[in-house]
Amino acid sequence: MRKYTSLGAILLILCIGFILLIPLQTFLVIEPRSTTGDSVLFSLPDNHSFSVRYTHSIHLSEVEEFYESTLSNQIHQTKLLYEDTAIGMPANAEGNEIFEVTKDGKYLISNMEKVFPYIDIRIGQVVANHRLVLEGKEYPLADYFVKGSVVRVQLKKQSLYDQWKGVTVVGKR
Repeated sequence: MRKYTSLGAILLILCIGFILLIPLQTFLVIEPRSTTGDSVLFSLPDNHSFSVRYTHSIHLSEVEEFYESTLSNQIHQTKLLYEDTAIGMPANAEGNEIFEVTKDGKYLISNMEKVFPYIDIRIGQVVANHRLVLEGKEYPLADYFVKGSVVRVQLKKQSLYDQWKGVTVVGKR
């Protein structure tokens, strides 16, 4: 009987270790690259989409880049919405992309097929006000990281242990 109790305890410990240490849930992870600090984890919505919104530093108009996660946890850019075709913004679409002017006069490039393992962003110090947008809610990156610093946005599977070890988890379901 004692043998079965020990075996049961070992199995229980292994199961708990499995649950705590095996990465199961995919998060949008933003981590500092040029400064020290903790990563911030954002729960992805059911449609696995998000966007990054910012003010262009030259023509001071809003730009929004739309993304989705791929099955291999890559970042797929699907659309780009902006207000001005001046310096630093595309004047037309490429390849199979679709360029159009929206009803409110903004420029939209859709059907984009750009895929990235990660995106590095330098958080604006004065004008840019970079914001992550999830399900319509904005999260200013300067609320989590130092203005002017570089952060890396990527998709990663995280274990429960990863979620508990001192990082900020936003939008936990």
